[in-house]
Amino acid sequence: MKQAKVSVIVPVYNVARYLHTCVASIQRQTLEELEIILVDDGSTDGSGGICDELAACDRRIRVLHKPNGGLSDARNAGFAEAGGEYVTFVDSDDWVSADLAATLLEEARRARADVVVCDLLAVAREDAPFPPRRGGAAAFTGPEAMERMLYQRPFETSACGKLYQRSLLEGFRFPRGRLYEDLFTLYKVLYKADKVVYIPQKLYAYRENPESIMHQTFSPRMFDQLDAADEIVAFVEANCPEYLPAANARRFSSYSQVLRWMKGADRSDEAVRQAEERIWRFLKGYRRQMLLDKNARAKNRAAAALALLGKKIYSAP
Repeated sequence: MKQAKVSVIVPVYNVARYLHTCVASIQRQTLEELEIILVDDGSTDGSGGICDELAACDRRIRVLHKPNGGLSDARNAGFAEAGGEYVTFVDSDDWVSADLAATLLEEARRARADVVVCDLLAVAREDAPFPPRRGGAAAFTGPEAMERMLYQRPFETSACGKLYQRSLLEGFRFPRGRLYEDLFTLYKVLYKADKVVYIPQKLYAYRENPESIMHQTFSPRMFDQLDAADEIVAFVEANCPEYLPAANARRFSSYSQVLRWMKGADRSDEAVRQAEERIWRFLKGYRRQMLLDKNARAKNRAAAALALLGKKIYSAP
């Protein structure tokens, strides 16, 4: 087997239903110099056994079995074992275009980029085709890319759909035991990069799943998103205050989203009441700036306009 140029890290936890689709899409990559690291994070549905079966038939696949520690812990474990010059992450219920690794690696080498970003494709069916590329690549400095990500245009806050120089990720770890691990981590990775290239092509697919976090019953763990947004603002204030509008736009988006999720929360819970006060205090104080920020997404500016009408109307079902 040739030395791997790209390490594909796949955290696996109770995804027996989807695992074959995910791994098959990685096995079909047109790039030959590839290693696939499946991290079984203490699965109880047979996913670990499926990983071993797949590895027995493909020498590019390595399997790590570990006690359950969550998505961040599994990614960190996979990264520690990665031998490729570049690294990409694939969630085990997603799948990728056969050209993902080759396309991103080619662009990384051509542009001498530390990170290459593609678009994500949200689909309801596994047979949905990947659409053609929409235009040319765009290059950014690391701080510029961080700003674009915080504004959520042209790319979102997701560790997936990106190719990273392995050396860039040294020293970074996803936070164990927290939700929104990408929001806690990715802005710092991009800020550190010398060059980030964005390709307007959808090469990574994720399923629109009604069981996803977007549709779950409210949980206090969703408050992790508030903490992540606050950490972003603190980091930007300390290191690159010229990007504070972008950091606060991301904070506004996160706070608004959590407030929407809280509509079914128990208001007798003191933690819920405190979080609601914290959220509304920021939204009220920043709504005018958000409304006037031409770089912000339209839906966030619309939310800011609604917030001008007051808390009762903004929080109405």
